[in-house]
Amino acid sequence: MKNYRVLIIGGGASGMLVATLLGKSMGSAVAILERNDRVGKKLLATGNGQGNIGNEAFSLDRYHGDKDMIASVFERVPQDKNLAYLQSLGILTSADERGRIYPLSRQASSVLEMLRKAYLSHGVEEIVNAEVSAVKRHKDGYLLRTKAGEFFAQNVIFATGGKSGNGFGTDGSAFELLRSLGHSVTALSPSLVALKADMTYLKNLKGVRMEAEISCTYGKKRIFERGDLLFSDSGVSGDSVFRLSARLPQKFPLECKIDFLPAISHESLASLLMTKAKTERFTALELLISVIHKQFAKNLLRMMGVAENVPATASFATKCAELIKNFPLNVTGTAGFGVAQVTKGGVPTKEVTENLESRFASGVYLCGELLDVDGDCGGYNLQWAFASATVVGRSIMQRI
Repeated sequence: MKNYRVLIIGGGASGMLVATLLGKSMGSAVAILERNDRVGKKLLATGNGQGNIGNEAFSLDRYHGDKDMIASVFERVPQDKNLAYLQSLGILTSADERGRIYPLSRQASSVLEMLRKAYLSHGVEEIVNAEVSAVKRHKDGYLLRTKAGEFFAQNVIFATGGKSGNGFGTDGSAFELLRSLGHSVTALSPSLVALKADMTYLKNLKGVRMEAEISCTYGKKRIFERGDLLFSDSGVSGDSVFRLSARLPQKFPLECKIDFLPAISHESLASLLMTKAKTERFTALELLISVIHKQFAKNLLRMMGVAENVPATASFATKCAELIKNFPLNVTGTAGFGVAQVTKGGVPTKEVTENLESRFASGVYLCGELLDVDGDCGGYNLQWAFASATVVGRSIMQRI
């Protein structure tokens, strides 16, 4: 059985980042235990493989959970300091027009390579195929049982991620390990995820992407997001949907609305369509051509029970404007944890100190997605992963 000063459970973004910090002073006394055959598998998928590691439009409003704890972490690890540290590791970045921060290479693999180089060069050990099955209190530390054998450490960092994207090994099993140490776990739900919906009148749009606004009203609250909307056979996805999913109540079915032309007002659209209809030379389908996607136009006519070749009228134009700006979408659920980008819920932040150390198990730390903190789409969750890992790393260095 090998002994370490620090064992990091999980070789994802937060696990690798904290390894770079601890490696400088502790070297081979630190090891990462990774359940997969290699580290960073989920990181490689970030930003569609381009490595969206942050966002210039940082705001606490982009995060959901304990605002005081979130603020405390980011006050100690502000975005500029985080980016400066990543640059010191060789990760050079730039932001796109929407503020999303990427490596200049636009390859998530380059972020992975630089993080690994940083901690491996200091002697941090990387142990793969080492899924942890138990964490037991032991004299002066903790005994970890894994598929690769048993390991002992004075300090343990949980950096496994939550339950989302289980194809990357994040299946939520770490929550059971934390429960065994006395922690509780809030209700978990997939977030930044595609939505399943009744696609009866959105057929044959699979793969079509458009700029739209999707909204939902429950109680007296209306939430909405504008951006990419991507259609599939079973529902909708895209940036706007991912952002909306983070704010939806987990009670389905839900009646949502799609505004297919958010850049133009309802009144202006109705006026334009009525003016076009008054020329008396366009059919119902032709009225909508150049206005909306042709296949969606056909679906709209089918929904209204109108033949494609009948003459367009002013009253028909008014009805079309209403449906284009307020198309009903019956959302039946989410696409699930398997394809979700992040997990909503986790270990309550009241169960850790301001340094993210467990209040139930001294020397055990939690960072990243395991905590009941989640961010919006656009790099915010990786910012939390890096910032929370930095707080943990600094705390352990001060302690030791």
